[in-house]
Amino acid sequence: MIIIVACEGLGVSPHAVHCASFMCYTVERGIIADCRNLPNPGLSAEDTTQMFIDLGVSTIITGGIDYDFANMLCHAGVEVVAGVEGSAREVLEAYINHTLIGADELCHTLAFNNDEEEAEVDDAFAKLEANFFTANA
Repeated sequence: MIIIVACEGLGVSPHAVHCASFMCYTVERGIIADCRNLPNPGLSAEDTTQMFIDLGVSTIITGGIDYDFANMLCHAGVEVVAGVEGSAREVLEAYINHTLIGADELCHTLAFNNDEEEAEVDDAFAKLEANFFTANA
């Protein structure tokens, strides 16, 4: 799996699109197998999304990200983790070990961008819950 961390120097960048570079980590079985620095080519959000798809990126970790860019990445199957601070390596290791605190996984929240969709999901969960309690009564 390839995980990208948007960086300013060795630290996590406060903004993904305007970062100085992307640290590209290859992670195999929970171990960092490779690390490469990719200078930010200054592409549009659409072109950056395509570049990530071409590289096989599964996750991007950043301090902040525009809604539209995050949405494009999520629709392309790239997990977006934002709200992160610290050194790129430490943040990556915390992510791999499931100990990353204070981060927001945006792909899950961006899926519900209107009240109708959220209401449909709430109704579906209510039906499941009702069926569960009926079956276990």
